[in-house]
Amino acid sequence: MLGTGYPDHAPTSNKSLEKQRIQWQEILSLSDRLLQLAEQKNWPELTGAHQLRDQKLTEFFDQTIEQSFIETIQTGIIRIREQDQQIVQIVQCNRDELGAESQRLKSMKSRVNEYLSAGDQKL
Repeated sequence: MLGTGYPDHAPTSNKSLEKQRIQWQEILSLSDRLLQLAEQKNWPELTGAHQLRDQKLTEFFDQTIEQSFIETIQTGIIRIREQDQQIVQIVQCNRDELGAESQRLKSMKSRVNEYLSAGDQKL
């Protein structure tokens, strides 16, 4: 007796859903890692991890998403957005700190140069 195809379709759908769950968990884990790297001020790794997460997001959303998984994804997107906002704040704060440090170093260099040039005049 030939069936309607539903029994054969269900395992495929379950496999697809499980694959999407694994992919989505990888994306969420990468987002957690991005925040950790920003807090650690590990800028080189942050850049690489960000590129990897963007690639995984693109690949994930290029496929047809299982209807039963959409709500989970929506919740995850909110979490990712909040983490990204925190990362942006950390980066901006550190950029400002680096700018202030750069100014202090320039000022110190200027004072050293003034001292050295004053020393040359005394000789």
